Amino acid sequence: MAGVVEQLDSLIADLLAGWNIYTTLLLGATAGFVAWVIYEAQDADTHPLLLARQAQASYVRQPGESAAYRSPEVPHGYVLRSGLGVKVPGAPLYSAGKNGDLRDIWRRVTGEIPLEKNVPHAPASTTAGPGTATIMTVFGSEGATEHSIAELTKEISVIGQHLKDHGAKKVALYLPNSVEFLAALFAAAFYDFTPILIPYNQPHPTLIELLAHTGADSLIAEAGSIPLADVSKGVSRLRSVVWTVEKTSRHMDWNEVPEGIGGKIDVSVWHQLVQDQKNGKPELPQGSGDAPDIIFLWQEAPGKPAEVVQFTQQNIAAATGALISALPSPQRISPSDTFLPADSFTQSYTLCLTLAALFSHATLVINSVAGPGVDLTLASRKVAPTITVISAETAAKLHSTTTASVTGGLQKLAHSVETKSLTAGRLPTDSFISRVNAPTRAAIGTTPGKLRLLFVSERAGHNTPPMSSDDLSDLRIFAKARVIYALTAAKVAGAVAQTNIYDYRRGVTPANKHSHFGVPLSSLEIKLKDTPVHKTTDDGPFGEITVKGPAVAGGEASLGVNGTFREDHTLAYI
Repeated sequence: MAGVVEQLDSLIADLLAGWNIYTTLLLGATAGFVAWVIYEAQDADTHPLLLARQAQASYVRQPGESAAYRSPEVPHGYVLRSGLGVKVPGAPLYSAGKNGDLRDIWRRVTGEIPLEKNVPHAPASTTAGPGTATIMTVFGSEGATEHSIAELTKEISVIGQHLKDHGAKKVALYLPNSVEFLAALFAAAFYDFTPILIPYNQPHPTLIELLAHTGADSLIAEAGSIPLADVSKGVSRLRSVVWTVEKTSRHMDWNEVPEGIGGKIDVSVWHQLVQDQKNGKPELPQGSGDAPDIIFLWQEAPGKPAEVVQFTQQNIAAATGALISALPSPQRISPSDTFLPADSFTQSYTLCLTLAALFSHATLVINSVAGPGVDLTLASRKVAPTITVISAETAAKLHSTTTASVTGGLQKLAHSVETKSLTAGRLPTDSFISRVNAPTRAAIGTTPGKLRLLFVSERAGHNTPPMSSDDLSDLRIFAKARVIYALTAAKVAGAVAQTNIYDYRRGVTPANKHSHFGVPLSSLEIKLKDTPVHKTTDDGPFGEITVKGPAVAGGEASLGVNGTFREDHTLAYI
């Protein structure tokens, strides 16, 4: 035994005797290489085979069209998702739940319909109350202000009853993103009138034309946003107007009616109606009949011609439920999330995601700085969102602005390292290397890096900037978040299709071309119908995108754009 020890001692002495700077460098390089190989050997966020074949195609197809493609959530032979699966208190655990509508979403917000037992609950809010969702508003340069759910319920009751007493049947909402917008929308469901969602910042002649065309008999708008005299002359059916007034302007008299209108139009002010309410706690109607439809206007830009689309409550509920279930369980919206809609509520995709956030008890932060092409840095400067939804115009602006700031060699190296990680199927995480040489990040929210989900919507048939797969990869690095790219259309509530949350692949579409749009949502199925130019052949399915399902206005619609399903069964433009 002593001889063995002596031999080992001699070998170590000989090794150390020949040690020099080169030996140190070789050992360091070897150790670094081994550590790098171990680091690169981490598993991808999802199995590559799950991205190799995503949507499910039907086994047969009819002449002149492709097979029907569905989400893997609802294989062929199963019914498409038709609602939210609302379970009232006391319902058996095995029950599927009802489809639900906007009234059930608000009952979930107030806690009347509690969260499921397997969903984590957020800490009780000081203003909203235990078991309720949290709704906040950002006013200009001020911080976020939290709203009392009980007070919002009162506003829904007061405004809804006021409009019902005045015989309102079609109420136009001409408002930026605001708590009043949501309150009026929920009031419509409870008090049985149809809301007409008009995109904000319209030229006055266009707004008057839209009000007349949609048959609006009541209007809720920001005080001073449109001359009442012009509206009275151009909209003969208008009988009631409710102004919303900012706190800084409430000292003025907004009840005044211009000369010549007389008693034709009843003018009221939102906050005065609420203050005049004598009852301490108004209750919302408990009716169980069908809630009224919701009218959306599909416009390329303010002032442009608008397509009027009428969605039923089931369309909205099906789309909202499908958006919730499209995310894998660990990534779903939860009470720990802060949701910031940076696109307009008049877009059904943004509205349905907002309803999904409310239904999931996420903290909702409303900012009037929202719409196509807004500056996301400006819209999020007073909050720290974990989830946000933006338009393709906003995404393109965020990408170009941040890319222009990546100029140094070390910045490009850091960006390249994280791009390589995404290519390997992993969202980059904080590491020693990223802390020493962090890549360029976009200034999103007061806590950069807190954002985890970024929804981007492409509007079919409109001249929106294309987001290539490389652009989306860059956005994941700039925002340090997962990006979901969705195809939206006029006659489809929510989205037609959206990408898999773990699909980080690059180069799947040419540069300056739209990336693919993933798989259909579980509330619809997609077929491609032959056109004179594009037909389904042995080379693949090509044709006009046609959708069918509970989230589609009228049940079935053609989108007017041509598409294809790629080899990985993801939808893309031709």
